[in-house]
Amino acid sequence: MVRKKEWEDFMAVGRVPTGLNHDILASWQRSAKHSVAGRTRAPVVNDDELEGRRVQARRLGRAARSALNRAGNLLIGTRDILLLSDDAGVVIDTVGDPHTLSQAEENHLHTGGHWIEEAIGTNAIGTALHLGAPTLIQDAEHFCEAIQRWNCAATPITDPGTGRILGVVDISWPGGIQQPNAVALSSALALQMETELTHMLGHEREILLEQSHIRRLRRGSGPMLIMDRSGANVFSTENFARFYDDDIDLEQLRRRLPALIDQPAEQIGEVLADCLKSTDFEVISDRDEPIGILIALRRSRLRAQTDRSTATELEQIASAGEASAALCAQARRLAETGISILIEGETGTGKSFLARAIHNASKQSDEPFEMLDCAQLTEETLRNCFASDHQCIGKGTLCLNSPGAVPASIQKLLLTLVEQFMEQGGRIIALSARSLYEEMRGNNFRGDLYYRIAGARLEITPLRERAGEIAPLLRQLVQSHAAETGRRELRFSPGAVGVLKNYAWPGNLLEMRNLVAALDALSPTGLIDERILPREFRQPARRNGSDTLRDVERAGILDALEAEDGNLSRVAKRLGIARSTLYLKLDSYGIETRRKT
Repeated sequence: MVRKKEWEDFMAVGRVPTGLNHDILASWQRSAKHSVAGRTRAPVVNDDELEGRRVQARRLGRAARSALNRAGNLLIGTRDILLLSDDAGVVIDTVGDPHTLSQAEENHLHTGGHWIEEAIGTNAIGTALHLGAPTLIQDAEHFCEAIQRWNCAATPITDPGTGRILGVVDISWPGGIQQPNAVALSSALALQMETELTHMLGHEREILLEQSHIRRLRRGSGPMLIMDRSGANVFSTENFARFYDDDIDLEQLRRRLPALIDQPAEQIGEVLADCLKSTDFEVISDRDEPIGILIALRRSRLRAQTDRSTATELEQIASAGEASAALCAQARRLAETGISILIEGETGTGKSFLARAIHNASKQSDEPFEMLDCAQLTEETLRNCFASDHQCIGKGTLCLNSPGAVPASIQKLLLTLVEQFMEQGGRIIALSARSLYEEMRGNNFRGDLYYRIAGARLEITPLRERAGEIAPLLRQLVQSHAAETGRRELRFSPGAVGVLKNYAWPGNLLEMRNLVAALDALSPTGLIDERILPREFRQPARRNGSDTLRDVERAGILDALEAEDGNLSRVAKRLGIARSTLYLKLDSYGIETRRKT
């Protein structure tokens, strides 16, 4: 501990006491620059400013209330007082021993006192704020002589969401009294307050999640993001990141939000209005207190972004091969019309992705795209749609997933919903894994409903019938998975590609996507050969019921030719046959190739 004579020597000639704590020395040196040595008390803010600071620090005050109440009773008769300051070092609350509180008035160690180093030199509150760590200042370690009649232990209180210092909890007591556990007590109280802040933040996030559902019903499925007070995402639509590419502006907004969120909602809105271009902001409050913000893309920006991404989506599908290109050519022409579309194909063939691509290529791309899971429909939910007057859907595209799963008893209600939606200018796209025409012919599906949703039909053929597209689609999914996860791109050996091309893919693209994710998680190197593939992929599989042994053998030869780049010596070795036998088989199957040796 510093002796009074050592402090006097430092003040007089700058002599540094032997063994002086480095943090205290640095604080003394900072304090000397502020010309505060002669001050006998801390400055005091006026009543209006104190009230304003309490409003700003209301979350901190609520989090500290329980600890202050308990400590206030326990400290009576101990000579200790407890002070809570905000992040600027202004004391906003005090409790403790009444006699000590009365003594503290002389030095303004009470509510409204401003205890930063710049105002009153080295002290526990101000120095703890500067260091961002628990701090003990005793007797002559204080920079101002009049304050050396006190001992103080202070610990910063940090925001659990951002790590930002919200304030300080300080225990003070008269000099000359030893309190060996003061720092530990101050730290324990700070931890208790931080724990309460964590509970409060969790409760606010639950409210924001509830509000996200309400806002989405009102706004449709347009790109939308909700942040909590710390700037962390609570909810984001799948298309927000795809449409919003100003990452720098968004990150700047995240950093500014924690300091803004405790302002009145109107002021927050004014500040945020110019942060991101072509976006709308909404401050979300709980009992008139802001707890987060909603960011939604304006339709003008959404339309511009859609114009840039439309061709990409359809071209991405078309690039897989001839069959996909023909399908996308039809889809592009249909997108320019308002006709209803029925997309049929096995599970996992990409029906919903094609539906969204058609919507984005249409004139209604700036309107919502709403997916309705028909398998979950009941009479009650359909009637609720009418009661809500379609506020949750509005115009745009209504995508009916599995309409054939709707019970016959409520298909009439679904027909009415479809008709009313189309009358409002909306578009219908239906997705089905089975033939709705056959369902209609079997009297399992209403004819009037069928012809309403099947103005035009698009059929996505299964992967087993377009083996030439398996390798390109695999590359697309590998690249997409790497972009989404930020991980490496998988590399497939020619043998593995050959095995996958000869696989029947009963789950189609969905199965391929799952395979890529699983291989990425399990492969230590990212290099995939046929031995790493799951067993079912390595077992010989017939592509369809009409394949013969000649079909399978011919496909195997073609795969081997591609894997070995046409080198017949290696192809024969790969197939386990003589090269002369390979020549005979090539001639037998009518396979032409440049015969590399």
